[in-house]
Amino acid sequence: MAEPVLVARMIDTIDADPEAVFATVAHGGRHGEAIPEVESVDFVSDETMGVGAQFRENRDWTAVQVLFAKFARLHRNVIECIEYEPHRRVRYMSNGAGARWHSIYTLVPVDEGRTRLELRLEIRPKNPLGRWLPQLMKAPLQASTEADFKAIKRHIEDGAS
Repeated sequence: MAEPVLVARMIDTIDADPEAVFATVAHGGRHGEAIPEVESVDFVSDETMGVGAQFRENRDWTAVQVLFAKFARLHRNVIECIEYEPHRRVRYMSNGAGARWHSIYTLVPVDEGRTRLELRLEIRPKNPLGRWLPQLMKAPLQASTEADFKAIKRHIEDGAS
């Protein structure tokens, strides 16, 4: 298997305990509620949390984003939880654009009621498309990851106060 390539990374401290942070990032539906661009989340598995949970996010995309998603075969993408350590780490994986896409959330308590959250977007290329397309799209992918991360942080902190 190809070595992972880091495409985007965000890290910040959230004013909430690890349990509250994990409750949002480890559940596809709650994760989707936190991001305004996500219109709905459809589960395609009986599980909604933990290893094996599978879902699709339906996002409010621009016409250009829709064309790109269709070209890259990302528009009907199933996201699967493949790693789940309560209150510490969750990893989602999806396939598209010639690569396996991994979104990895890592949580570390920093002091009473605060959590450091890191989000890494990594790809594992499967073919030439998977090697060159993410590199060409690195800036928009970083911007999209940053927007999602900030929305998640805001959602958690608003719910924690």
